[in-house]
Amino acid sequence: MASDLVIGVDGGQTSTKCALVTCNGRVLAYGRGGGLIHLAAAGGRERHASVLRETLASAWANAGIEPRPIAAIGLGLTGVEDDSPEAALARQIVGELIEARAIAVHSDAYAALIGAHGGRPGIIAISGTGSHILGMNADGELARAGGWGWLLGDEGSALWIGRSGLMAALHAHDGTGEPTMLEGMMREHFQVKALNDVKRRVYDSGFGAKGFAALAPLVSQAAAQGDSVAQSIVAQAARDLATQAMAVQRRLALPPDAPIAPVGGAYEHVRGLRAGFAAALREANPQANIVDPQLPPVLGATLIALRACGCQPTIQSDVTNQAML
Repeated sequence: MASDLVIGVDGGQTSTKCALVTCNGRVLAYGRGGGLIHLAAAGGRERHASVLRETLASAWANAGIEPRPIAAIGLGLTGVEDDSPEAALARQIVGELIEARAIAVHSDAYAALIGAHGGRPGIIAISGTGSHILGMNADGELARAGGWGWLLGDEGSALWIGRSGLMAALHAHDGTGEPTMLEGMMREHFQVKALNDVKRRVYDSGFGAKGFAALAPLVSQAAAQGDSVAQSIVAQAARDLATQAMAVQRRLALPPDAPIAPVGGAYEHVRGLRAGFAAALREANPQANIVDPQLPPVLGATLIALRACGCQPTIQSDVTNQAML
């Protein structure tokens, strides 16, 4: 007989979180682990198995419960699309880690969407390490924009902002761009005497998306101090996110006041991004309805798990640890 517990997992590039929840929707504990890489990348399968094992063990330990079979597990994972080979592989990996009657694997964006609007129609505009816009209408149809990863897009994300800031500093150094305080800030960040020395650091295999995203706070700081170049980068990021959100709204034929929820750490940590996003939306659509997410992505994944085992209660997050989320 299956347990009366379900687990929701939000697996991102920076960290992985999970929630251990009863079938009546009461949150017992949260767990946390490292970040994931794309399953198709070298070592992707091993990383997923290791991180998910770590994250699940953390939740069981925090709940003070020995691991046991569960009713369902819902996962929202970076780099995974519904019914894709990656989803099938993730389902296999999870099945080797935990005994669950139902295993539902979706993208991390889908879990965030379900959490943000409680499973009802709406749009999310994710800006974290990467970016992704996803919406759902009343018929359950989905439409997306962006989410192509850091090599192909991720406009409006922390990595895009950080990379744009570094490029602006390099252009200022070359005399091909406007002067900006980012030039000195980047030198200090990389602890180099000349920006010429940054190149070898950026092209190191370990730099990648996280390395660029770590530069976003510098752009935010420069923008807050009145640097016009940094301010223009943040403004462009906000416009890019708004443009993609409006495209999704049109494709789904959602009403003008459909809820749009900004999701992700960049809105909190990059000064002016959320305000700029809201302003750009309302410039394009005066009825734009910007809302706060109802639930974090990890509890969106939990709703997916609850539905997978036939339960649809309201999440009772009375033990929510905001630091964990």
